[in-house]
Amino acid sequence: MPETIHVFTKFNDRVVEPLQNVFPEARIITLDDAASFEAGLPDAEYLLAMKPPRGHWAKATRMKLLQSFGAGIDHLMPLDDLPASVKVCNAAGLAAEPMSEYALTLILMCIKRTNWAITGHRGGYWRQYMPGAAKGSTVCILGLGRIGEATAERCAAMGMRVTGTRRTPRETPHVEKVYGMDQTAEAIADADVVVSILPLTDDTHGLLDEEMMRRMKPGSYVVNLGRGGQVDETALIKLLEEGHLAGAALDVAEQEPLPEGHPLWTAPNLIITPHVAGGFPDYMGGISRLFGENVRAMEAGQPLKTEVDLEKGY
Repeated sequence: MPETIHVFTKFNDRVVEPLQNVFPEARIITLDDAASFEAGLPDAEYLLAMKPPRGHWAKATRMKLLQSFGAGIDHLMPLDDLPASVKVCNAAGLAAEPMSEYALTLILMCIKRTNWAITGHRGGYWRQYMPGAAKGSTVCILGLGRIGEATAERCAAMGMRVTGTRRTPRETPHVEKVYGMDQTAEAIADADVVVSILPLTDDTHGLLDEEMMRRMKPGSYVVNLGRGGQVDETALIKLLEEGHLAGAALDVAEQEPLPEGHPLWTAPNLIITPHVAGGFPDYMGGISRLFGENVRAMEAGQPLKTEVDLEKGY
């Protein structure tokens, strides 16, 4: 096992102990700010990172493995100057169950029109409405990976009709029809709720722009648990104000934290949560153990459990 493990996250104080449990013989070196990250990078062989400072990867001359703290790797980008020998791994699958639970929560909040109650609460007035029914509603899941499949299973169990998209269409349990990513406009056309669980790539950035969201039927909902850059937020606000969309729920935003005074805060019938969908009580232990599996596999010359295809971006 390695002598040192490096870590750069905003949760350094919470992840050191779980990492030490996984790597009992290793020294855990925390890189706590931009200066220490830049200074420590040349010595790092195994690095667990979340939103590190940009522009320094060329200094990672000894690095063997770069482990993302989450399922996405957009927070590590750009990686153009990362030495070609470095393997990059993500946390794919780690949060599939809790994130699918969260997705179902937001889907049900939309169908039951809880967002109308939230808007009324903000305005200080009593506005009664008729909640919708989950059974018989159509949910279109953009991104039928592990999280998407787990979400489909939960939705189907409640009697919802599930469709979705994936890069390479194939038969997927609990999903009535699977479309290719180039068929997104067709896939969302008859959905009551469109749920994005996509990684952020060149292909998915701005996917749900005004033109695309206008292809959704009037009175439908958008739920985004992927990345903020996938939804045109200005267009979303416009469609909420017009009433073309009955509501939306966002766990992610283009700018995080969402700044005070941002127009999303006051958009009608919108639920905002602070990028917490993938969290669960033992996340630090889970990511530490997954990192350990990947490190041990690399040391043994075996395939890594969650290696990323950098050309695809996930």
